[in-house]
Amino acid sequence: MRWIVIFIFTGVLCGPINPAVHAAEKRNQLEELLIWKMSDELKLNPIEEKKFTEIVKGLNTKKTELNQSLQSSVEKMSKSSSAKLKEEELNRYRIILQNYSRMAEEEFDRLKPLLGAERMAQYLVIKQDLTNRIKTMLANPEANGKGSKPLPQPKLIEEK
Repeated sequence: MRWIVIFIFTGVLCGPINPAVHAAEKRNQLEELLIWKMSDELKLNPIEEKKFTEIVKGLNTKKTELNQSLQSSVEKMSKSSSAKLKEEELNRYRIILQNYSRMAEEEFDRLKPLLGAERMAQYLVIKQDLTNRIKTMLANPEANGKGSKPLPQPKLIEEK
């Protein structure tokens, strides 16, 4: 089971590199994989799985929109010519950032009634584990989920 997940993550994360064309597709594949993994690990029944999928996809869509708004705001700040316009955009950025920060609370508030205390705790542990694995794979793609080998000692070459 673990190898299947690692294989799929590797395929999703190491596909063709063309962010403009493949970003949405890869994001959707990863989202589907994470939802499937969570549903499987939490042993959700079909009704719970449907509700869980709706909540997670809705939250992810909202996070994506807020993240795009943050990026847009930074671009506007960089192009603003006056201090007044920059100040207005900074205020807008702060509001968007606050909304983005509340997404974790919203996720908790919407999923806990569905999952209950025990499965919610399990969900958070699994989510943190998967997030850490993805970050590790992105930071060190050569490792491919395996323990990395230590590098050999460098050889000292003296010129005479």
